[in-house]
Amino acid sequence: MVRPLRHIARLWPFGYKRVLVLEDDTMMQKLVAKLLRPLRIRVDMFGNGRDVVRKIATEGGRYDALLLDLMMPHEGGLTVLRDLREHHPSLLRRVILMTGSGATITEPWAPLVFAIVHKPFAGSVLLTTVRACLQQPESLVA
Repeated sequence: MVRPLRHIARLWPFGYKRVLVLEDDTMMQKLVAKLLRPLRIRVDMFGNGRDVVRKIATEGGRYDALLLDLMMPHEGGLTVLRDLREHHPSLLRRVILMTGSGATITEPWAPLVFAIVHKPFAGSVLLTTVRACLQQPESLVA
């Protein structure tokens, strides 16, 4: 039996979209993972920016969206943003910043990233934003 192409695209691991989440709070990690579950995507969680930088250095652009907690006690989203700007600028268009920070910190990054979701956020807002990021044409990302 030959399966339709759209069905094959949903099979693991080939058709799944990949999302990287950088969040240091374990409760927020669980919440984000739960909110993203309806999208049927693979979510890779990270607790610090240094690990994200290493992962991106080895796997490059294999992520379809990157959700970054901007402000963390140690190396967080700002570390990742700076690294992306220097080494992988095309990935910046896949970044969604999750932050409670004010405009002073987020404003310089706003034109470079896909979106900024301010904490506390409604689950539907995060879900809609991630879905839109995943559906953006590849030509806008590359």
